[in-house]
Amino acid sequence: MPGLQGVDTTVAEVDDMKKMFREHKGIRRAVVNLPNGIETITESDDAALRAAVVAHVVGMIGRVQAGRDPKVMIQSPTLDTVFDGRDRMETTIIMTATGVKVTQTSTDPVVVKALQTHAGEVSEMAEHGMAAVHERMAAMPDRHRH
Repeated sequence: MPGLQGVDTTVAEVDDMKKMFREHKGIRRAVVNLPNGIETITESDDAALRAAVVAHVVGMIGRVQAGRDPKVMIQSPTLDTVFDGRDRMETTIIMTATGVKVTQTSTDPVVVKALQTHAGEVSEMAEHGMAAVHERMAAMPDRHRH
């Protein structure tokens, strides 16, 4: 899966993404769109898959907060807006028995829409794996893709 490499991704980050794409059917995901953001719960009964999911979620939130966009080749353009709006969002992470619950809110409607759109994209990937990425990329207008 060469499309998972980014400008400064680590081997562990890429391995976690590979595991999540290969074993996506073992991931459960629920998203609630809030008036000012999102609440997501992402879980797995498989301990190794759960560890990959939690590491990815926590790691990506840390990257957003630090402004360290990995620019992974298959990355959605929605993440550009999320990274650009990082100073206008609040994030709470709570571990669940089998995964992680994330609440992200903002007073900026552009950031709220980006958070909600990205949450939907992640849910599609959890449901359909790499096929969801291929469909999204095929539907993108001709523009520079990461």
